[in-house]
Amino acid sequence: MRKKPYVVQESKGRKAYCACGHSRSLPHCDGSHRGTGISPLVVEIPEDRQVAICACGNSGNRPFCDGSHKSL
Repeated sequence: MRKKPYVVQESKGRKAYCACGHSRSLPHCDGSHRGTGISPLVVEIPEDRQVAICACGNSGNRPFCDGSHKSL
């Protein structure tokens, strides 16, 4: 478990973030979840911007970080 978010610059559009932890391109989904029963977290990014993606798995606003990692 990583105790800080992935901070990435994203362009406008639909994005799929890894929810299984097996992707080789974290925080983005690369399809490694196939066969696990876990689906990626898909969101629409409304404009080009920097986002913080949860890596600890405890955010109440997944896939985005809400600072929950600070209490781990």
